[in-house]
Amino acid sequence: MSKFLVIGSGAWGTAIADLLSQNNKEVYISSIEPDVISEINTKHTNKRYLPKVKLHKDLKAIDQYIDRISEFDFIFIVVPSAVCIDVFKAIKNSKVNKQTSFVICSKGIEQKDLDFLSQSFEKITKNDNYAVLAGPNFAIEVANKVPTTTTVASKEKALANKVIEALTTNYFKASYFHDPLNVEICGIVKNIMAIGCGIIEGYGMGVNAKSALLMKGIEEIQLICKKLKISEDISHSAGFGDIFLTCSSTKSRNNTLGHLIAQGKSYEQIVKKTNNTFEGYYSAKAISKIAKKLEIKLDLCQKINEILNSNYSKKEIKQQISQIILK
Repeated sequence: MSKFLVIGSGAWGTAIADLLSQNNKEVYISSIEPDVISEINTKHTNKRYLPKVKLHKDLKAIDQYIDRISEFDFIFIVVPSAVCIDVFKAIKNSKVNKQTSFVICSKGIEQKDLDFLSQSFEKITKNDNYAVLAGPNFAIEVANKVPTTTTVASKEKALANKVIEALTTNYFKASYFHDPLNVEICGIVKNIMAIGCGIIEGYGMGVNAKSALLMKGIEEIQLICKKLKISEDISHSAGFGDIFLTCSSTKSRNNTLGHLIAQGKSYEQIVKKTNNTFEGYYSAKAISKIAKKLEIKLDLCQKINEILNSNYSKKEIKQQISQIILK
């Protein structure tokens, strides 16, 4: 019987841990919040992050995982991208079982070296026994057992198939894809695209403009992939599926950011008022640097980054978006 650990007790981490508990008896979730740990263990809920959701009775929450890390066969990393490097370093300095498989469920780019998270994981831990999980997955819908698909990407199909088996239920289907880096790029750029779509919606510019922006974003995903000599295929859940979800729904945090930008609010004002982390903001900054590093032009991604870090007026932002999708 395999033993699972989910690092991160936010909405997505909790949803994944609950999902794993449907098929597996030994599932643990690690949290740095004592009240969350107590609530999961005594009430089988995590109201702070997944309100009105009853969690599986067998799911167990713990505080420290490092001293127990050798116990686990599968470790899912589900923390904000800014925290991932610290987790990778902790794993590096721990006594990990050689047979332990890791699943990276976070999306982002390491800001200093401009490495994608899978690259950072390999570089820091010297471990290539991992998969990347991504897809059109709102945590609350997975927790409420809404029919959902996702992608598990790994260079090792056998590893991916074990993860798929652990995750798949009668409401959640996981499928294999061979290129983790492709999946990561889709997951990062779609957050930038979602900001642009939110801006378009905020101005009431219509679905023609939104469709044009989506095509522009897809072209830029494929341009990055081509430059890196990896798969350009986006016909998987983590590709087109996640792009559609994030760019079309107001439940998307990055889409919401775009709406607020269209109202004339600065990024700093939005963060201060909402107290939210917007992955798309950091992704836009990093992707713009990657474009320069790879010597390619990513008009949309670079323009969204410029808008987020400028003092453009509402009129100027609308003009900038219009020009870039027609370029």
